[in-house]
Amino acid sequence: MIVLSIAFSEACNLSCSYCNVDKLSKKSINTDLFFESYKKVRAENPDELIQVDFYGGEPLLHWDKIVRVTEELKNEDNIQFYMPTNGLLLDQEKVDFLNENNIRVSLSYDGLWQDINRKQHDNRATSYLYEKKLPLIKQLNDLSCHTMIYAGNSNLLENHLFIKKVLNLNPDLTLIRDVDVWTYESANDVNKGFSELVDWYIENVDDVEMPQIILTYLRHILRYTAKDITIDYCGAGDTHLSFSEDKLIACNRFKDDDLYLKIPEYKNMAACESCSVKKFCRKGCLYENIKNEGPIGNICIMYRHFYKEIQRMISEIRSNEYFTRILKREVYES
Repeated sequence: MIVLSIAFSEACNLSCSYCNVDKLSKKSINTDLFFESYKKVRAENPDELIQVDFYGGEPLLHWDKIVRVTEELKNEDNIQFYMPTNGLLLDQEKVDFLNENNIRVSLSYDGLWQDINRKQHDNRATSYLYEKKLPLIKQLNDLSCHTMIYAGNSNLLENHLFIKKVLNLNPDLTLIRDVDVWTYESANDVNKGFSELVDWYIENVDDVEMPQIILTYLRHILRYTAKDITIDYCGAGDTHLSFSEDKLIACNRFKDDDLYLKIPEYKNMAACESCSVKKFCRKGCLYENIKNEGPIGNICIMYRHFYKEIQRMISEIRSNEYFTRILKREVYES
């Protein structure tokens, strides 16, 4: 699959603490130029599934362009659409269109961390805005939730259960992977939170859905151990492309400088060669690793711990019938 992200603009109706884009940007892409880039990507990958990601900033600020791209491309073979959004600009017309056109939506929602990390431009909280939108959000046919783990957000189990209760969704808890975010102490706090989440799942394996963050790292291990598949980096410039500021680039993060020239050098980092999780690890954000001139140490602390804990989980419950079915599904069907 090729992921082709359309970064409409960095403009956003929120001001999240971990997001460094120009949230008040007035720029926006030229849709005609995007179609030219799409045709180029399609010509180079005639039989490949292309996933068009509607991206931002906040993509719903560019609704007319979402509609135009969808209408233009929806009848093509081997295409699907995906949109991460904070959801606060949804209305009934938008929900109906997204459902009618099978656009997968991932809600940016941080649960218990929402009012700490995802604030309005005037620094007000946002949880109450989500509460108002929930009846509309829950009408979406293909809805998931992604939640960012930032320094200071270590109560993973508590937040997982909170989001499950509020949205009835299994949230995808994802580490912020930027340079200069994590200290040794904050990374170890997250490690403790991850272990608590793994312990909870082990104790309740017959009765609960596997948390998405656990499933993600389990898949990395299984794809290597069962299928001998190793993926060394995020895929920027290869399986992931971005149309940003009217040009096709490796990833939106590379739009302002020449760091993309170093992609070949940093796809396989020498510092990773002796690491115990080299065969599993996706190595985080390629752009941030290039900025850092190598893997980001405090993020590596978390990756190593996560994979170690997943291996412990496998060892402790591998004879469980329900868990065994999950393993078989992931090995034979994914």
